[in-house]
Amino acid sequence: MTEIARRVRQFVQALVGKSATGQGLGRHRMWMVVAVVIFVGGTVGSAFAGLAVARNGSQKSHDAFASSSSEVASTLQLSIQHERDLIVSASGFVAGNPTASNAQFIQWANSVDALGRYPELVGMGHSVIVPAAALPAFAAQAVTDPAGPLAANGTFEVVPAGNRPFYCLSVGAISKSVQTAFPAGTDFCATGPSGVAALDSRDTGIGAYLPIAAAKATLLSIKVPVYRGGIVPTTIALRRAAFIGWVGMAVVPEVILARALVSHPEIALTLHYDAGTSNVVFRSGHAPRGSQSLATNLHNGWTVTTFGAVTNGGLLQNGNGLGVLLAGTLLSLLLGILLFVLATGRARAFRVICRQTAELRHQALHDGLTGLPNRALIMDRIEQLLARSSRQGTTGAALYVDLDEFKNVNDSLGHAVGDRLLVAVAARLQSTLRDADTIGRMGGDEFVVLIDGGSLQVAPEMVADRLLEVMHQPFELAGVAMPLTVNASIGIAMGDRKSPGDLLRDADVALYQAKAAGKNRYEVFHAEMQTEIQNRIELEFDLRSALEGEQFHLVYQPIFNLDDLTMVGVEALLRWDHPCRGIVGPDEFIPILEQTGQIREVGRWVLDQACAQMADWHSRGNLMELSVNVSVRQLDDEFIVDHISEALRMSGLPATHLVIEVTETALMRNTDATTKRLHAIKGLGVRIAVDDFGTGYSSLAYLQRFPVDRLKIDKSFTNAITSSPESKVLIGTLVQLGRDLGLTTLAEGVETPDQMVFLRGEHVNEAQGFLFGRPVDAQTLETALRPCLPKAESTDPTVDVTIAGGVR
Repeated sequence: MTEIARRVRQFVQALVGKSATGQGLGRHRMWMVVAVVIFVGGTVGSAFAGLAVARNGSQKSHDAFASSSSEVASTLQLSIQHERDLIVSASGFVAGNPTASNAQFIQWANSVDALGRYPELVGMGHSVIVPAAALPAFAAQAVTDPAGPLAANGTFEVVPAGNRPFYCLSVGAISKSVQTAFPAGTDFCATGPSGVAALDSRDTGIGAYLPIAAAKATLLSIKVPVYRGGIVPTTIALRRAAFIGWVGMAVVPEVILARALVSHPEIALTLHYDAGTSNVVFRSGHAPRGSQSLATNLHNGWTVTTFGAVTNGGLLQNGNGLGVLLAGTLLSLLLGILLFVLATGRARAFRVICRQTAELRHQALHDGLTGLPNRALIMDRIEQLLARSSRQGTTGAALYVDLDEFKNVNDSLGHAVGDRLLVAVAARLQSTLRDADTIGRMGGDEFVVLIDGGSLQVAPEMVADRLLEVMHQPFELAGVAMPLTVNASIGIAMGDRKSPGDLLRDADVALYQAKAAGKNRYEVFHAEMQTEIQNRIELEFDLRSALEGEQFHLVYQPIFNLDDLTMVGVEALLRWDHPCRGIVGPDEFIPILEQTGQIREVGRWVLDQACAQMADWHSRGNLMELSVNVSVRQLDDEFIVDHISEALRMSGLPATHLVIEVTETALMRNTDATTKRLHAIKGLGVRIAVDDFGTGYSSLAYLQRFPVDRLKIDKSFTNAITSSPESKVLIGTLVQLGRDLGLTTLAEGVETPDQMVFLRGEHVNEAQGFLFGRPVDAQTLETALRPCLPKAESTDPTVDVTIAGGVR
């Protein structure tokens, strides 16, 4: 550096020049030299800056392409998993009906609307291994109920022909058209790699994803083995012994690929399978010229390769970098000229003051983290929006956006990650909106979007839908191992207001309603919301003292055994006797308890009171079971096991007479922690029931994972028994699923004798509802514990139903 400085000083002295007497050429030439040096230095610096911008732009472009590729791969993998969900459902049917005919399989597939709900589905079926000795009998049966087209002469022929020790043949199949259906005698184990993979899946218990040819097209085949009991045995020998057959499906991969590219039209992709002798590629989209590619391994032989354009990192090939160079060069030239002309510190000081003033003004009106307009600027923009709307007769709108559960990110990953997430959210929201729209940050995790009425081309609700949709894509942040999924709630306020604060307040009220309604949604403000919000705030305030003020009480609804119609238990239900409002329904106050977290304390009180009451009934000879609901918040609490154990110990109620009810949503909230806690509860001797079964995941996989004893069929299916054939079929399927897993089934909401008769015919074990008794307090229930209840009237004159009230 010293040598460079010395040479620069020599160069300046040479330019300035000195006479023999040591006098310079004067101030004029000195400032000219200084201006030239500034120009040259500025140009060199601009070149370096332009190169840095070009490289940075290239890196950002590459990172954006990598992020988009990851999102496309994730979406594709989720789509394949979605297909597997149908396979799991079909496996449950086959496990429960191992000898089902082709007609029964088609009836089941139609009941779940498989072809309608999965547009990419070409066909699906159930195939088994047929020994050579059993082939004639199988062929005779197949002619009467073929699982595909027979030969031209109407006979059953094995395809490909030949004598083999065994054949893998379909016993049930459904397809969209005859052209895509496999012949009834297709031997799937004699079709090369596909057959080998099928036999391997039987021995490993793991499904296979394979390409398969049909109707001059290559389809994606998913094949899963099914075993007796619906459970995969632990060894190969046991798996072969328990093997029933395969459930398989064929889908059009181009439909799945197109779905993965919906949010990324600039990307093309290929889905490539390369295993053994099979090599097949599915393509979608058009790769831009000069695209870069990125491969992602989905395992099982499948690889996703994405193609997209990435900005060049060269200075002359990058528009931004070249712009920085030209702008820097021009700025250096102007600065040199200006310095030469003014040649005073006064002009320079003035420029500095102007620049700093502009920076201060920007800082005062913009958020320091995201660079978006802050509250002050947003309020000014709202005032301008209202003025334009009033002047032009248009309608503007404000969208108040708040991230759901953002506090959990700061608490678990730290505020630094939270800040990076806010910056990413702001960038994604900005990229979604039009230039005419304004987005600002109000503080924390709250954002405001303004839609100018003068350019309102789409409804604010559609803008909110678009914002929610883009927020569903996971965020990948530096330093965070797993992508973060963020949900948001949005409040919308439209129309004229007296002041910006009024419009923002109404949007905030609508936001509050969106969060109260379950979050991850939007609500549009209407005048009644003010009353609803005030009512909710008053209830929330009153709930703080409800438990201490002994305003809660329990009611009990009977549960009956459908075989002998004896009362076998009760379900404890919470009620609130408000000192001014009277009885407040649980639908009003329990969601508030959930949101505020008071449900943990109140839920523990319910456990203690219900167990004490049931123990008292046991002491008087009424040995019934007690069912108590446990909320999501309670199940998230690591002390829930201790609370249940303490309630049993203090009351003296045997653990085997307590049933804990958990909803499907609560089970799937945090599966690892939930599984651990449920096994600990099960270890106490307490039984576990899944409440509202059939309305959520209803998955054989999670029923096998959790220690469940009872399935409570949701009342929506019970109510639809007389009007919906689909509900009847679904109830039969759920009962069969419970029977296969050794679980008790209980139907909720039984209100008519006809419903009861149907449920008894389907072999549902237990039931509860208004037909048997409404929820009553403990004293009233004690009075009702008598030998017989009134005879129930049936709408079917041939059915005589008598409800016996004996207590077991």
